[in-house]
Amino acid sequence: MANALIFGASGISGWSLLNQTRIYPSEKAFKRITGTTNRPLALGHALIPEDDRIKIVSGIDLRAGVEEVVAKLQGQIPDIATVTHVFFTAYIEEKTPETMKTTNTHILEVAIQAAEKVAPNLQTFILQTGGNGYGLEFPDQVQIKTPLSESLPRIPEPWASKVFYYAQHDLLAAASRNKKWTFSEIRPEVIVGFSPSSNFMNLAQGLGVVFSLYKEVKGAEASFPFPGTLRGYNATFTDTSQDILAKMEIFAALNPETCGNGAVINVADGPTMTWAQLWPRLCEHFGLVGTGPQDSGISIQDFVSKHKDAWVDIARRHGLSENVVENMNWAFIHFVLVDVAFDREYDLAYSRTLGFTEKVDTVHGYITAWERMRQAKILPPKGF
Repeated sequence: MANALIFGASGISGWSLLNQTRIYPSEKAFKRITGTTNRPLALGHALIPEDDRIKIVSGIDLRAGVEEVVAKLQGQIPDIATVTHVFFTAYIEEKTPETMKTTNTHILEVAIQAAEKVAPNLQTFILQTGGNGYGLEFPDQVQIKTPLSESLPRIPEPWASKVFYYAQHDLLAAASRNKKWTFSEIRPEVIVGFSPSSNFMNLAQGLGVVFSLYKEVKGAEASFPFPGTLRGYNATFTDTSQDILAKMEIFAALNPETCGNGAVINVADGPTMTWAQLWPRLCEHFGLVGTGPQDSGISIQDFVSKHKDAWVDIARRHGLSENVVENMNWAFIHFVLVDVAFDREYDLAYSRTLGFTEKVDTVHGYITAWERMRQAKILPPKGF
């Protein structure tokens, strides 16, 4: 029976892995599921159903030395030696590409070495990366050739050195060489989902707050123009809902013969989308009328800043956190809606040939995330 260890279980990806490993591909696939976090997180607060197989272990700081992490894992997880599948979704935000690379490569190295020491039966190690592996961070400097396929070469220097995902992949390739365990790199695009820690770079959460705030200020059925450009409104992309992402990572972990050996695998909801298709439907869920961009369109950052008091009113009426608006990274939300105005859709043919056929309507992915946020008292009730 498989035993899963998830590094970074409080984030948008790790949380979904905790939730999905208990039921996918069946309730019997994993005998034990352990999520690790740095900051304290109780299973009840995480909105994960009670399950004797699931445990969350806090205080695991991957920035510490390997021996310290090993001691904590062995001290807090009695059956750590039976772990067979490791999922790595941990991430630390830094201010420069250089420090991002140094820090995030270091924490992966600590996780690899710790896993090897505590889990002699290790079979697979799943690394989660993202669209920066295709150079999406540098659209004006490198060629973005869509649909983005795993067979594309790495982007050229000097930009390649700024992509820490490459360093992480190379680290795992070296560490797994001539070992009895293997690894896969799973590459989502923008991740749509929920995390109990109220992730400050969560697009779905940012949009949920903005839509709620806009309805509060402008009223139901108000027209809400897309805040980006016409080019961005019609640009093609493939979002990745968190449950689809978790399922792909579990699929890869349980099928190392076909998905291992350092394979890079795209994962997304399915059909190519545009904001022209999404925006009206997302607005409709909040009782608003979504329209295309206008020359006099609003700035999300300015609107939120101007109406912070309205969010406090919403929060007090519905028992929400008054600090949600303050804690969001609105520059990130602006970046995704306004600055990312180019085609960036994924090619999913490879995952389909491997046998992974899961797909979901991207709008459904957003609504699922918003319902989870409502349950966690991050957003007000639907129709408030």
